[in-house]
Amino acid sequence: MNKPLSNTKLKEDYYKNNNQIDKTLSEIAYRSCNFNDTPPIIGLIVSNFDGYTLMVIEYNSEEGSNYGPIKSYLSKDDENLLELISMYFSSITNIAGQINIQNLSHFEVYGSNIKVQIYFLFEKYMIIVLLNSHTNLNSNEKTQILSYIKEHLATHDYEFQNFNATRSRELFRSLELKGKKWLKKLNTNFIQYYKSDYLRKHGVIENVMKDIQPVIQTELTEYLENAPDEIVYDLAKELSNKIQDLLFRSLP
Repeated sequence: MNKPLSNTKLKEDYYKNNNQIDKTLSEIAYRSCNFNDTPPIIGLIVSNFDGYTLMVIEYNSEEGSNYGPIKSYLSKDDENLLELISMYFSSITNIAGQINIQNLSHFEVYGSNIKVQIYFLFEKYMIIVLLNSHTNLNSNEKTQILSYIKEHLATHDYEFQNFNATRSRELFRSLELKGKKWLKKLNTNFIQYYKSDYLRKHGVIENVMKDIQPVIQTELTEYLENAPDEIVYDLAKELSNKIQDLLFRSLP
């Protein structure tokens, strides 16, 4: 005769199953945003207002090669295209001045695969941040990125203004290596927060939907009393899914 499971064992199994469900849900969310292929924060380009690229910090770029994640998203594998990115956004800044857009602090460009955020610092520099199109940086994350760059710009003002000097180029290479480690940690923290926040929202919505779903089922059954049960069921499920998606997008 089998012994009944103890309360301790039941609790262990319960938490184990819940942890596995949470892990599966967060992994689905992670992959649905394509974070497995495209990091949340792809990289940063620091340039001056003339569009000259001073420093590039890329996530997980390979040592000792001409490869980098930013370059992998360009239309051609051409080293000069990185320079063209800075020049392009510099020209937009000049146009903004000509049409009298005053105190321009930043602007954004959205695409289906990536998006770009451009910030202006010290009236001298542009910070071009390339992101996964699903990445939404909160105010704390934006501040963290800009503060990191601001510190380097303030500490090494001479080198950034005299960017062609040998000592300046050596400094930039050193800062890029350190920046790569910093960016890797930043991406790791972002993904961890994203997964935990997703599970929090999922839990909130799951509780709300427990009250909403019976109402949907009851109302549809009443208004569609002559409809086949499977049609009512499918319609109720579709409405529940749409409401769930709307609630998920609206949750802070």
